[in-house]
Amino acid sequence: MELFYREYGSGDNYLIILHGLFGMSDNWAGLGRKFAEKYHVIIPDARNHGRSPHSPEFTLELMIDDLNELLAKLDIKSFAILGHSMGGRVAMNYTLAYPERVSKLIVADMSLRKGKLRPEHKAILGALSLVNLSNKKSYTEIERALSRFVSNKRRLQFVLKNIIKTDDGFVWKLNPGALVRNIGNVMPELKTERRFAKPTLFIRGGKSDFVLKKDEPAIYEHFTMAEIKTIEGASHWLHADNPELFTKYVMDFLDE
Repeated sequence: MELFYREYGSGDNYLIILHGLFGMSDNWAGLGRKFAEKYHVIIPDARNHGRSPHSPEFTLELMIDDLNELLAKLDIKSFAILGHSMGGRVAMNYTLAYPERVSKLIVADMSLRKGKLRPEHKAILGALSLVNLSNKKSYTEIERALSRFVSNKRRLQFVLKNIIKTDDGFVWKLNPGALVRNIGNVMPELKTERRFAKPTLFIRGGKSDFVLKKDEPAIYEHFTMAEIKTIEGASHWLHADNPELFTKYVMDFLDE
């Protein structure tokens, strides 16, 4: 699948950034430009997200294949990779499958254990399934309909970014059907005998439960040079809660 991607910076020192579930490359544009002061940044939209093509199939394995296709197209052979949430799962699995290609790995608020459908996931999936965009006349009307499912204002704005107005009316950038049917396919536990023995950084939000103390042994077992940093007071969206400290942790790690 030919993914849409955003590109910032130039040169051969590549940083690939993978967004999370229901996200898109645009969410990382600001940080991408910041990282591009030193690195050649590539931020793809995952399949069924953003401006990338839709497909009825949606798995971690397919997202890894999609990434390989993009890297081949751009002739990128070596790179650092940063993944948040679902993107972190893809980044970890990719790195263990192709360790020779990855120079450094950064995982933002994701562990190796099996994921679960959280209330926020269920709320967004409910909105994707039940809100009919075709009969809506304005963003205000859409926002009112979505708020029945997504009450958190910040999360509501996140969902609204996935809607675009076309000549035929409002449509989802996401592929609602594929995400609803296949959501479980992108949350498996990471189980493998493979190990990654290069620099790895896990950054977690202090208010998030995605990376807990009990997750640390598996992290250190599979990523033998891993270090774990915490952004206190930050949620699962740690890069948006404290972009300054997040950027510092990433840049310091990449510069080492």
